[in-house]
Amino acid sequence: INAEWPLRLGDNDKTKVDLVNLITGKEGLVADDTSFNGLKDQEDTLVLLVDGVRFLMYRSLLLAHPETMLGRMFDENNSRLVRPNEKGEYRIENVSWDIFKIILGFYRIRELAVPYDANMNDIKEACDYFLIPFNIQTIVSENLSSLMHELSNDGAKKKFECFLQSDIVPKMAETAMKGERECHIVCLKDEDVVDWDEEYPPSVGEDQLTIIKSSEINRFLKYIENRGIAKAVLQEKGLKKIRIGIEGFPTHKEKVKVKQHGKIQVTYFYVQRPFIVMSWEKEELRSRHVDFANVSTFQLVQVYFCMSLENQVILLCKRESRDLVLEIANTK
Repeated sequence: INAEWPLRLGDNDKTKVDLVNLITGKEGLVADDTSFNGLKDQEDTLVLLVDGVRFLMYRSLLLAHPETMLGRMFDENNSRLVRPNEKGEYRIENVSWDIFKIILGFYRIRELAVPYDANMNDIKEACDYFLIPFNIQTIVSENLSSLMHELSNDGAKKKFECFLQSDIVPKMAETAMKGERECHIVCLKDEDVVDWDEEYPPSVGEDQLTIIKSSEINRFLKYIENRGIAKAVLQEKGLKKIRIGIEGFPTHKEKVKVKQHGKIQVTYFYVQRPFIVMSWEKEELRSRHVDFANVSTFQLVQVYFCMSLENQVILLCKRESRDLVLEIANTK
Protein backbone atom coordinates (compact mmCIF):
# COMPACT_ATOMS: atom_id res chain seq x y z
CA ILE A 1 0.00 0.00 0.00
CA ASN A 2 1.62 3.24 -1.12
CA ALA A 3 -0.79 5.62 0.55
CA GLU A 4 -0.47 6.59 4.21
CA TRP A 5 -2.44 4.53 6.69
CA PRO A 6 -4.51 5.53 8.56
CA LEU A 7 -5.79 8.41 6.47
CA ARG A 8 -4.43 11.75 7.59
CA LEU A 9 -6.31 14.90 6.63
CA GLY A 10 -5.74 18.52 7.56
CA ASP A 11 -8.40 21.14 8.24
CA ASN A 12 -8.35 22.59 4.71
CA ASP A 13 -7.12 19.54 2.82
CA LYS A 14 -8.78 19.68 -0.64
CA THR A 15 -6.41 17.15 -2.21
CA LYS A 16 -8.04 13.85 -3.19
CA VAL A 17 -6.24 11.03 -1.36
CA ASP A 18 -6.59 7.45 -2.58
CA LEU A 19 -8.29 5.26 0.02
CA VAL A 20 -7.86 1.91 -1.71
CA ASN A 21 -8.00 -0.89 0.88
CA LEU A 22 -7.65 1.65 3.67
CA ILE A 23 -11.18 2.36 4.84
CA THR A 24 -13.77 0.40 2.89
CA GLY A 25 -11.67 -1.92 0.76
CA LYS A 26 -13.42 -0.55 -2.36
CA GLU A 27 -11.14 0.48 -5.19
CA GLY A 28 -11.40 3.97 -6.60
CA LEU A 29 -12.90 5.67 -3.55
CA VAL A 30 -11.45 9.17 -3.10
CA ALA A 31 -11.60 11.55 -0.17
CA ASP A 32 -13.25 14.84 -1.00
CA ASP A 33 -15.37 16.86 1.40
CA THR A 34 -18.44 14.69 0.76
CA SER A 35 -16.78 11.29 1.04
CA PHE A 36 -14.82 12.28 4.14
CA ASN A 37 -17.91 13.53 5.92
CA GLY A 38 -19.70 10.35 4.92
CA LEU A 39 -16.98 8.20 6.36
CA LYS A 40 -17.09 10.16 9.60
CA ASP A 41 -20.76 9.38 9.94
CA GLN A 42 -20.17 5.64 9.80
CA GLU A 43 -20.60 4.02 13.19
CA ASP A 44 -17.32 2.08 13.08
CA THR A 45 -15.08 5.00 12.09
CA LEU A 46 -13.43 7.50 14.40
CA VAL A 47 -11.62 10.76 13.82
CA LEU A 48 -8.66 11.16 16.14
CA LEU A 49 -7.22 14.65 16.53
CA VAL A 50 -3.52 14.50 17.41
CA ASP A 51 -1.23 17.51 17.50
CA GLY A 52 -3.49 19.38 15.05
CA VAL A 53 -3.66 16.45 12.59
CA ARG A 54 -6.74 14.29 12.03
CA PHE A 55 -6.57 10.49 11.64
CA LEU A 56 -9.48 8.39 10.35
CA MET A 57 -9.54 5.03 12.13
CA TYR A 58 -11.72 1.97 12.57
CA ARG A 59 -13.13 1.61 16.08
CA SER A 60 -13.11 -2.19 15.68
CA LEU A 61 -9.35 -2.20 15.12
CA LEU A 62 -8.82 -0.38 18.41
CA LEU A 63 -11.26 -2.59 20.31
CA ALA A 64 -9.39 -5.67 19.05
CA HIS A 65 -6.64 -4.71 21.52
CA PRO A 66 -8.48 -4.02 24.81
CA GLU A 67 -5.21 -4.22 26.75
CA THR A 68 -4.02 -0.95 25.16
CA MET A 69 -5.02 2.56 26.15
CA LEU A 70 -6.91 3.27 22.91
CA GLY A 71 -8.70 -0.07 23.20
CA ARG A 72 -9.90 0.84 26.69
CA MET A 73 -10.63 4.42 25.72
CA PHE A 74 -13.22 3.52 23.06
CA ASP A 75 -14.77 0.59 24.87
CA GLU A 76 -18.53 0.93 25.32
CA ASN A 77 -18.15 0.77 29.09
CA ASN A 78 -16.12 4.00 28.98
CA SER A 79 -18.39 5.88 26.58
CA ARG A 80 -19.47 8.27 29.34
CA LEU A 81 -15.87 9.14 30.14
CA VAL A 82 -14.70 9.80 26.58
CA ARG A 83 -16.51 12.58 24.78
CA PRO A 84 -15.81 13.97 21.27
CA ASN A 85 -15.60 17.68 20.54
CA GLU A 86 -18.25 19.65 18.67
CA LYS A 87 -16.96 18.24 15.37
CA GLY A 88 -17.19 14.65 16.53
CA GLU A 89 -13.42 14.31 16.87
CA TYR A 90 -11.55 12.69 19.74
CA ARG A 91 -8.49 14.55 20.94
CA ILE A 92 -5.40 12.50 21.88
CA GLU A 93 -2.88 14.30 24.09
CA ASN A 94 0.79 13.87 25.06
CA VAL A 95 2.05 12.62 21.69
CA SER A 96 3.12 14.18 18.40
CA TRP A 97 1.30 13.27 15.20
CA ASP A 98 4.35 11.63 13.56
CA ILE A 99 4.87 9.33 16.55
CA PHE A 100 1.14 8.60 16.73
CA LYS A 101 1.16 7.59 13.08
CA ILE A 102 3.76 4.92 13.93
CA ILE A 103 1.78 3.80 16.97
CA LEU A 104 -1.36 3.18 14.91
CA GLY A 105 0.55 0.62 12.86
CA PHE A 106 0.24 -1.74 15.82
CA TYR A 107 -3.55 -1.89 15.39
CA ARG A 108 -3.27 -2.70 11.69
CA ILE A 109 -0.45 -5.26 11.47
CA ARG A 110 0.64 -5.55 15.14
CA GLU A 111 3.98 -3.98 14.28
CA LEU A 112 5.50 -0.52 14.60
CA ALA A 113 7.52 0.37 11.51
CA VAL A 114 10.04 2.80 13.01
CA PRO A 115 12.09 4.90 10.54
CA TYR A 116 15.87 4.75 10.87
CA ASP A 117 16.20 8.38 11.97
CA ALA A 118 13.31 8.28 14.47
CA ASN A 119 14.03 8.88 18.15
CA MET A 120 13.70 5.41 19.66
CA ASN A 121 13.34 6.81 23.16
CA ASP A 122 10.25 8.77 22.02
CA ILE A 123 8.84 5.56 20.55
CA LYS A 124 9.50 3.75 23.84
CA GLU A 125 7.75 6.47 25.87
CA ALA A 126 4.79 6.45 23.47
CA CYS A 127 4.50 2.66 23.77
CA ASP A 128 4.50 2.96 27.55
CA TYR A 129 1.84 5.68 27.39
CA PHE A 130 -0.46 3.73 25.03
CA LEU A 131 0.24 0.42 26.83
CA ILE A 132 1.72 -1.20 23.73
CA PRO A 133 4.48 -3.81 24.21
CA PHE A 134 7.95 -2.55 23.31
CA ASN A 135 9.85 -5.63 22.16
CA ILE A 136 11.34 -7.22 19.06
CA GLN A 137 7.95 -8.70 18.15
CA THR A 138 6.28 -5.28 17.86
CA ILE A 139 9.18 -2.97 16.87
CA VAL A 140 10.54 -3.19 13.33
CA SER A 141 13.49 -0.90 12.59
CA GLU A 142 16.70 -0.91 10.58
CA ASN A 143 18.39 1.02 13.37
CA LEU A 144 19.17 -1.99 15.54
CA SER A 145 21.62 -0.01 17.67
CA SER A 146 18.92 2.35 18.94
CA LEU A 147 16.46 -0.50 19.41
CA MET A 148 18.91 -2.62 21.41
CA HIS A 149 19.89 0.44 23.47
CA GLU A 150 16.30 1.04 24.57
CA LEU A 151 15.75 -2.64 25.27
CA SER A 152 18.91 -2.65 27.39
CA ASN A 153 17.74 0.42 29.31
CA ASP A 154 14.41 -1.23 30.05
CA GLY A 155 16.04 -4.47 31.11
CA ALA A 156 18.72 -2.72 33.16
CA LYS A 157 16.14 -0.87 35.25
CA LYS A 158 14.27 -4.09 36.05
CA LYS A 159 17.53 -5.92 36.78
CA PHE A 160 18.87 -3.27 39.15
CA GLU A 161 15.59 -3.14 41.05
CA CYS A 162 16.04 -6.87 41.67
CA PHE A 163 19.63 -6.32 42.85
CA LEU A 164 18.40 -3.51 45.08
CA GLN A 165 15.91 -5.68 46.94
CA SER A 166 17.97 -8.87 47.15
CA ASP A 167 21.50 -7.58 47.84
CA ILE A 168 21.80 -3.82 48.36
CA VAL A 169 18.90 -2.97 50.70
CA PRO A 170 19.94 -5.61 53.31
CA LYS A 171 23.44 -4.09 53.43
CA MET A 172 21.96 -0.62 53.77
CA ALA A 173 19.81 -1.84 56.67
CA GLU A 174 22.86 -3.27 58.44
CA THR A 175 24.58 0.11 58.11
CA ALA A 176 21.48 1.99 59.29
CA MET A 177 21.21 -0.24 62.39
CA LYS A 178 24.65 1.04 63.42
CA GLY A 179 23.35 4.60 63.42
CA GLU A 180 24.93 5.56 60.12
CA ARG A 181 23.05 7.62 57.54
CA GLU A 182 25.13 6.89 54.48
CA CYS A 183 26.55 3.77 52.91
CA HIS A 184 29.61 2.95 50.79
CA ILE A 185 29.23 -0.39 49.02
CA VAL A 186 31.93 -2.12 46.97
CA CYS A 187 30.80 -4.86 44.57
CA LEU A 188 33.39 -7.64 44.29
CA LYS A 189 33.39 -10.74 42.11
CA ASP A 190 32.51 -14.11 43.58
CA GLU A 191 36.10 -15.31 43.18
CA ASP A 192 37.71 -12.25 44.83
CA VAL A 193 39.57 -13.05 48.06
CA VAL A 194 40.06 -10.29 50.63
CA ASP A 195 43.05 -10.94 52.89
CA TRP A 196 44.00 -7.91 54.93
CA ASP A 197 46.72 -7.82 57.57
CA GLU A 198 45.01 -7.33 60.94
CA GLU A 199 47.94 -5.29 62.26
CA TYR A 200 48.50 -3.26 59.08
CA PRO A 201 45.16 -2.98 57.24
CA PRO A 202 44.79 -0.69 54.21
CA SER A 203 43.52 2.82 54.86
CA VAL A 204 40.22 2.58 53.01
CA GLY A 205 37.84 3.42 55.86
CA GLU A 206 36.87 -0.18 56.50
CA ASP A 207 34.59 0.89 59.37
CA GLN A 208 32.23 2.57 56.87
CA LEU A 209 32.81 0.16 53.99
CA THR A 210 30.35 -2.57 53.00
CA ILE A 211 31.26 -5.40 50.65
CA ILE A 212 28.90 -7.30 48.35
CA LYS A 213 30.25 -10.36 46.56
CA SER A 214 28.33 -10.80 43.34
CA SER A 215 29.87 -11.29 39.92
CA GLU A 216 26.46 -10.53 38.41
CA ILE A 217 26.25 -7.07 40.01
CA ASN A 218 29.92 -6.48 39.20
CA ARG A 219 29.32 -7.25 35.53
CA PHE A 220 26.14 -5.14 35.48
CA LEU A 221 27.84 -2.01 36.85
CA LYS A 222 30.81 -2.14 34.49
CA TYR A 223 28.67 -0.37 31.82
CA ILE A 224 28.41 3.38 32.22
CA GLU A 225 24.81 3.36 30.89
CA ASN A 226 23.80 0.85 33.57
CA ARG A 227 25.41 2.99 36.26
CA GLY A 228 23.37 5.96 35.06
CA ILE A 229 20.15 3.94 35.21
CA ALA A 230 21.07 2.62 38.67
CA LYS A 231 21.59 6.19 39.89
CA ALA A 232 18.21 7.24 38.48
CA VAL A 233 16.50 4.33 40.28
CA LEU A 234 18.13 5.28 43.59
CA GLN A 235 17.06 8.90 43.12
CA GLU A 236 13.47 7.73 42.53
CA LYS A 237 13.71 5.91 45.88
CA GLY A 238 14.53 9.21 47.65
CA LEU A 239 18.25 8.61 48.23
CA LYS A 240 20.72 11.50 47.95
CA LYS A 241 24.39 12.24 47.34
CA ILE A 242 24.60 9.22 45.06
CA ARG A 243 27.90 8.31 43.43
CA ILE A 244 28.36 5.18 41.32
CA GLY A 245 31.63 4.40 39.61
CA ILE A 246 34.69 2.16 39.54
CA GLU A 247 37.58 2.48 41.97
CA GLY A 248 40.60 0.55 43.16
CA PHE A 249 40.01 -1.86 46.04
CA PRO A 250 42.79 -3.60 48.03
CA THR A 251 42.40 -7.37 48.18
CA HIS A 252 45.65 -8.75 49.65
CA LYS A 253 49.20 -7.83 50.61
CA GLU A 254 51.57 -7.49 47.71
CA LYS A 255 54.82 -6.79 49.60
CA VAL A 256 56.07 -5.82 53.03
CA LYS A 257 58.98 -3.41 53.40
CA VAL A 258 60.89 -2.60 56.59
CA LYS A 259 61.99 1.02 56.60
CA GLN A 260 64.34 2.90 58.91
CA HIS A 261 63.86 2.63 62.65
CA GLY A 262 61.98 -0.65 62.13
CA LYS A 263 58.91 0.96 60.61
CA ILE A 264 56.94 -1.49 58.46
CA GLN A 265 55.29 -0.44 55.21
CA VAL A 266 52.70 -2.80 53.70
CA THR A 267 51.76 -2.46 50.01
CA TYR A 268 48.44 -3.95 48.89
CA PHE A 269 47.33 -5.30 45.55
CA TYR A 270 44.39 -3.32 44.09
CA VAL A 271 41.68 -4.42 41.69
CA GLN A 272 39.18 -2.20 39.89
CA ARG A 273 35.69 -2.82 41.22
CA PRO A 274 32.34 -0.92 41.07
CA PHE A 275 31.16 1.05 44.08
CA ILE A 276 27.92 2.72 45.20
CA VAL A 277 27.79 5.62 47.66
CA MET A 278 24.43 6.96 48.86
CA SER A 279 22.86 8.83 51.77
CA TRP A 280 19.43 8.94 53.40
CA GLU A 281 20.16 11.78 55.83
CA LYS A 282 17.18 14.13 56.14
CA GLU A 283 18.77 17.16 57.82
CA GLU A 284 22.16 17.13 56.16
CA LEU A 285 22.39 20.93 56.06
CA ARG A 286 21.95 21.20 59.82
CA SER A 287 24.65 18.62 60.47
CA ARG A 288 27.43 20.76 59.03
CA HIS A 289 30.01 22.32 61.36
CA VAL A 290 29.79 26.09 61.85
CA ASP A 291 32.97 28.06 62.55
CA PHE A 292 31.73 30.54 65.13
CA ALA A 293 35.14 32.24 65.25
CA ASN A 294 34.60 33.55 61.74
CA VAL A 295 30.96 34.40 62.30
CA SER A 296 31.67 36.58 65.33
CA THR A 297 33.86 39.01 63.35
CA PHE A 298 30.77 40.15 61.45
CA GLN A 299 28.40 40.57 64.38
CA LEU A 300 29.27 44.01 65.82
CA VAL A 301 28.44 46.70 63.26
CA GLN A 302 28.31 50.41 64.03
CA VAL A 303 26.47 52.53 61.48
CA TYR A 304 27.71 56.11 61.22
CA PHE A 305 25.83 57.33 58.16
CA CYS A 306 22.82 56.08 56.20
CA MET A 307 21.58 57.39 52.86
CA SER A 308 18.74 56.14 50.65
CA LEU A 309 19.26 56.14 46.89
CA GLU A 310 16.40 54.79 44.73
CA ASN A 311 16.11 51.10 45.68
CA GLN A 312 19.42 50.89 47.56
CA VAL A 313 20.80 52.03 50.91
CA ILE A 314 24.34 53.34 51.26
CA LEU A 315 25.86 52.70 54.71
CA LEU A 316 29.03 54.17 56.22
CA CYS A 317 29.77 51.69 58.95
CA LYS A 318 32.50 50.19 61.10
CA ARG A 319 32.78 46.50 61.94
CA GLU A 320 34.37 46.07 65.37
CA SER A 321 37.83 47.68 65.21
CA ARG A 322 38.08 47.84 61.43
CA ASP A 323 38.26 50.98 59.31
CA LEU A 324 35.17 52.76 58.11
CA VAL A 325 33.77 51.15 54.96
CA LEU A 326 31.03 51.96 52.49
CA GLU A 327 28.40 49.30 51.89
CA ILE A 328 25.52 49.21 49.44
CA ALA A 329 22.53 47.07 50.33
CA ASN A 330 19.10 46.55 48.79
CA THR A 331 16.22 48.15 50.66
CA LYS A 332 14.62 44.71 51.07
